[in-house]
Amino acid sequence: MRSIAWLAAGAVLLSATPLLAQSTRSRVEDLELRVAQLEQTLQSQTLIEMSQRLEAQAAELRELRGAIESSQNENQQLRKQLADLAADFDRRLVELERRPATVAAPIAETPSSSVAAPTAVADPSAEALYNRAFDALKAARYPEAIEGMKAFLVAHPQHPLADNAQYWLGQTYYLSRDYARAVEAFSAVGGRSPDRSKAPDALLKKGLSEIELKRNEDARRSLGELLQRYPDSDAARTAADALQKLR
Repeated sequence: MRSIAWLAAGAVLLSATPLLAQSTRSRVEDLELRVAQLEQTLQSQTLIEMSQRLEAQAAELRELRGAIESSQNENQQLRKQLADLAADFDRRLVELERRPATVAAPIAETPSSSVAAPTAVADPSAEALYNRAFDALKAARYPEAIEGMKAFLVAHPQHPLADNAQYWLGQTYYLSRDYARAVEAFSAVGGRSPDRSKAPDALLKKGLSEIELKRNEDARRSLGELLQRYPDSDAARTAADALQKLR
């Protein structure tokens, strides 16, 4: 009887094992399905978040590009306006440029006589050198004009046309787009005498050269100095327009 009972219990256990295994396998499959669904959900959410971030970054990039393009357009318009001002001023300067045939030297008196000494005539070779360099500038032969003006200044540093030559040297560099050398040349104008006629013109072109070099603070100082020292000059009126456009 006892043996029969053990056999019966064993049979029950054997019959329950496949059911237990099937239940466990079902639970595992269910868990795997839920994990897969969760992964899919997470992936979808991640993709959505990534897409949203990318769209936000793309919108920000478009906004930045728009701002850059707007700034570039404004800078181009400003440069064109300043170039127009400079060109108009240069045209008027060239029209006003005069080539004196002679330059009188100061009249001297001797202690023993009140009779004035004869008037001296300017060195024709100096004027010829100046005129050749100025002709080269007007013909846009800029290297020749630069060499001519520099040669004039070396040979005749105290000549009455020396400040003019220094100014036109700076102008030739300006037209050649060598703005750094233009600033140096214009800075030297008026060094012999700050009351020379080319001093306000040189301050104006120095400021415009500094604008081309994107040295706007230096340009404001140069143009401001021009307005302070030579408020009634033609150059001052052009400088006021340039300063207004810089703001």
